[in-house]
Amino acid sequence: MKPVLGILLVFVALFTSSSFCQDIKVREQAVLLLERANAVSSSPKLPNLERVDTFHAYSEVGVQEGSFSRVVIQGVGRREEYNFGAFHLLNVHTQKQVAVAGSPKIVPAELMKVLQITPIWRGQFDDEDVIHAISDRTVGGAAARCIEFDTIQGQHTDNNEICVDAKTGAIVRSRLGGEVIENSEFFSFAGALYPGKISYARSSGTQKIEISQTMTVLDNADANVLASPPDAQIRKLCTTFRRAFGVSMPQPKAGNGAQADDVVVRAMVGVDGRVYDATVQDSDREDLNPEALGLAKQWTFTPAMCDGRANTQEVYVTLHFSGR
Repeated sequence: MKPVLGILLVFVALFTSSSFCQDIKVREQAVLLLERANAVSSSPKLPNLERVDTFHAYSEVGVQEGSFSRVVIQGVGRREEYNFGAFHLLNVHTQKQVAVAGSPKIVPAELMKVLQITPIWRGQFDDEDVIHAISDRTVGGAAARCIEFDTIQGQHTDNNEICVDAKTGAIVRSRLGGEVIENSEFFSFAGALYPGKISYARSSGTQKIEISQTMTVLDNADANVLASPPDAQIRKLCTTFRRAFGVSMPQPKAGNGAQADDVVVRAMVGVDGRVYDATVQDSDREDLNPEALGLAKQWTFTPAMCDGRANTQEVYVTLHFSGR
């Protein structure tokens, strides 16, 4: 299962399993249901708009509030503002540059998760997904069709499910790799259906996020909304870009058990190729997070290149714990 226009890069496994333990007709129906869901929540033509997401993030440290807003002037640029606790970032994108003001550190994991699942999570089946059945359920008080499937990645198998509204076709619930996303209070915007409420929870930990989402058409958009803040750093967009490449990437020592767990770390790779501002983005086991962070900080890279000059780049580092 891969996200549509997602943030994470997806690497295709050498071993494919789509031909095992599934009826081809059931798979065909599941693919059509998910394609319809993606279509009904994708606008054919977006107007000038403002989107606002406000959220509460619940964890073992308590409750924190946050928000994300995006103003888009089609063909001209966009203004994006991020807030979470003490973190504040403002980016103003135009055709040749980005004006950046606010917190210099990496975006917090909770805020990044909000960005990944809004305005709505969309995905596609691939060769790692084995479809088992499609059943009729009731989700959020309404009739739904639920696709039950396994995602097989190496020695790790996730039992997953995606439910779509039986009437509208929109995704109302997804359970993917221990993450549960629930969409409700849908509204129509620019020919598409989007959820006004989004709930996210991870079964392996205490993290939970509740999101409220609105979208508004800007009939008389003011171009001044794209003016650079007075204290902003102006960053030119790269004409040519080469990503950072790993040089030394130590993994955790294997144990004697049969369990396999992953911890995904987000970090910045500096112009010196070293890892900075590492934070856990997703984790199968929170008790492994400190070790994962320690190892990720030891990774080294050849730095990214922007127009032939070393440049910083955000990366995702996956630590594989086998038998721990």
